[in-house]
Amino acid sequence: MDSREDAPNDDRPAEPPTSKSHRDRSGGFIRRHKALTVLIALATVAAVVVAGLGIWVWTLNNKIDDIPRVDVDLERDDRPDRTQPKDALNVLLVGVDGRGTDVRQRLEEGDTGLLSDTMMIWHLEEDHQNSQVVSFPRDSWVDIPGYGEAKLNAAFSYGGPELLVQTLEDTLDIYIDHIAVVDFEGFKGITDTLGGVELETAGGGTQNYDGEEALEYVRERKSLPAGDFDRIDRQQNFLRQVLHEATRTGTRMNPFTVDNLIGDLGQLLVLDDDWSNGEIRDLGFDVVTQGAGDVVWMTAFNNGTGTSADGQSIVLLDVEKTKELMAAISRDEFEDYLEDNRIDRLPKPEDVP
Repeated sequence: MDSREDAPNDDRPAEPPTSKSHRDRSGGFIRRHKALTVLIALATVAAVVVAGLGIWVWTLNNKIDDIPRVDVDLERDDRPDRTQPKDALNVLLVGVDGRGTDVRQRLEEGDTGLLSDTMMIWHLEEDHQNSQVVSFPRDSWVDIPGYGEAKLNAAFSYGGPELLVQTLEDTLDIYIDHIAVVDFEGFKGITDTLGGVELETAGGGTQNYDGEEALEYVRERKSLPAGDFDRIDRQQNFLRQVLHEATRTGTRMNPFTVDNLIGDLGQLLVLDDDWSNGEIRDLGFDVVTQGAGDVVWMTAFNNGTGTSADGQSIVLLDVEKTKELMAAISRDEFEDYLEDNRIDRLPKPEDVP
């Protein structure tokens, strides 16, 4: 017998695969297909997010560019030394009430009819997480370079932002990095963008202020028991709540709201032209990603009110104590200062008149 008859037939077709091996191969293909689909979907979403973020950043830059600037020359030979850490800032916030007029145009034209009813120095610490705001009563009796003794708000009327900066720098022996002029009318837009601002009342309740009501709240002075001192507390209280509302997680992570708020700033602020878009954008992104941090609100030291030689009602600014306070703040040493000193801190919301 030919032994080849019993040998395997190599020409026979291979047996079909078992059901298990078929499942292994087809299942692997399906899994790979699903994984590829997921990756494509993730890549598509990422591309949309990046494109959307790019559009938002572009829009944000344009909005920042729309914030009005004016030429303010703060440089002079006898300015105080800058003691702030590299990335810390001293910013002078000046509140004026244009009563519906174009504040930017009036500043550019050197209009001497603008009075600075509100003056605050905002210090942003180097970590951009903590800051202090010090208000200066408008009737503080100071020496205005070239004019002699007068009320602090007269400096802005006599010589605009430059003279006010020089007056405060010389009086307090500090260096001011930037100035922002705040038009009270702009509070209406920001308030309405936030859907109103809720403030606590003396009776323990709350009241939601719309834009027009907010403007009346920060303007009022004559009906308040302590006059301008109470108005300072009101203005700080309002800004405290606006900052809280604008930087809470739900608001600051919403690009549409942030975009609208930046637009509102264009109606609220006039900045010195040395403040670049990059600086403003970086500060804005710090706020968007980190929040506003801890802000301490206070009023400069004073010895109450008095009367000038020509019969004006004035505030007696305690220059030496305020100098010490501002020196500590400028050096980012405010917490150390608080260990040995008391400040005129903004009251709790329910205690603001």
